[in-house]
Amino acid sequence: MPEYAGRVHDYFIRHPDRFRLMSWGRLDLAGDDADTATQETVRRKVEQLRKAQEAGRLDPAWEPIDILVFVNQIAMAWAGQLDLVDAAADQARDPSPAARRASVVAAVERLFPATAGNTGVGTSGTGRA
Repeated sequence: MPEYAGRVHDYFIRHPDRFRLMSWGRLDLAGDDADTATQETVRRKVEQLRKAQEAGRLDPAWEPIDILVFVNQIAMAWAGQLDLVDAAADQARDPSPAARRASVVAAVERLFPATAGNTGVGTSGTGRA
């Protein structure tokens, strides 16, 4: 999960226009109007998370959909708050983009630590949440 979060973070930092379009699209496609492709992507990722839990690679106490939502929100936090990137230059010990990415990865790692035998969940970093 941590590396997946890092890949999602990287994608949206490199493509802020796609982050804005996705955010805007979510306003129009909320609830029952969500497109079939997005719904299928979410179902597939939730199933991957459920299988990782069943295999003992991910804590089964979490609902898989909650994991997906939390990890994606952490991964996209900086992309959604570009105004804070400049503020971080004066407020952070290390204002570099690499430090922001490391924070994303560390947050997900601490929230969803690897369990015995964890070799990764295998979700793709396509940028679609």
